Amino acid sequence: MKTVARVTAPYAKIPKSYAGLMGLHLLRPIRDQVDAHNASEMIDLLAGHSLNSEQADYLDLLSDLYEKWENTQFPLSRATGSELLRLILAERNEGGTDLARLLEVDASLAYRLLRGERQLTAAQIRKVADAYGIDPVALLP
Repeated sequence: MKTVARVTAPYAKIPKSYAGLMGLHLLRPIRDQVDAHNASEMIDLLAGHSLNSEQADYLDLLSDLYEKWENTQFPLSRATGSELLRLILAERNEGGTDLARLLEVDASLAYRLLRGERQLTAAQIRKVADAYGIDPVALLP
């Protein structure tokens, strides 16, 4: 049965060599929550310190393994431009009328943009991106 490791040693007692770090926590694919927790403990222990090259290499590889596992557990889905626009407006307590005012268009067009029935033009994407401080690429369909 796997157990959760409690790595509580102060940083000064952490091995300085790659082999020593491997003896403490073997680098291997992360397959479950226990593996992820143990990897996270090691990452937290090493991160933020002035590492030697062997410690930095170990941390880089362990971080890559953890990121790979995290991406399989929590895949990111890309919101469409209209979904992102709705989220931005909701966060600001704004709606279609506010969008229409920003884009200088009729309110009915703004609501069609928000429903995804119409796509933003390049000029409209620039206006929205500038107004809300976001990357214009995020608004592409």
